[in-house]
Formats: sequence, C-alpha cells, structure tokens
Amino acid sequence: MEMTYHCEVKRADRVQHIINDIGLGQIVREKYVHTMEQIRAGQAGKYLCLTDTGIMIVKSEDKLKIITMYVATYSELLGLYGSKNKIPKYLHTKVDRNQIKYIKKGKTIWK
Repeated sequence: MEMTYHCEVKRADRVQHIINDIGLGQIVREKYVHTMEQIRAGQAGKYLCLTDTGIMIVKSEDKLKIITMYVATYSELLGLYGSKNKIPKYLHTKVDRNQIKYIKKGKTIWK
C-alpha cells in the first residue's frame, strides 16, 4: 500500500517505531469520517482503521494510501465502538499500555 508524503517522510520515525516496536497488527474496526467542512470544501473523507495492536491507521477515501498512523486513544475507541461496554478488553488494555508508554501530557511523544 502506498503512503502519503506526510506519512512516509514527515512521520518516518513514528512509522518505523510503530512497525518495529509495536506492530501494525490486523484491522479490527474501521470508520469512515467526512466532516461538513470537508464536504463544503470539496475534500474527500478518510477511513480511521484501528488495529489489534492499538494503532490507528488513517487511510484515504479510496483506501489506496495511508495518510498517517499513530497510537490510538481511549476516546477514539469510544468513537469506534459506541460505548465502553462494547470495547474488547484486550484492546482496551493494549491502548492503555500504549498511552502510558507513548503519550506524555496529553500529546504523543512523536511530533
């Protein structure tokens, strides 16, 4: 799969760390996102794809390019599953561990 310039060059360190140290895993949930601002501006939407390793992969509307990837947050889990009771325990645990390890003061350790 092709990556955007943003993902491949600007976020190369983050992507390599995810691939080497966390793992991409398998997509377990995805959601299409298209805001009103994007619609008004004639812009395409995107897919938020959550993997079983707690990584969020953002793909283009046609799913042919990876726009970026990062450590998922608990609020994103809620957005994908609808309620905390529907989130698989293993996934909640994985996201919590990633958050402790890779998020400081509410922001990712990667710029």
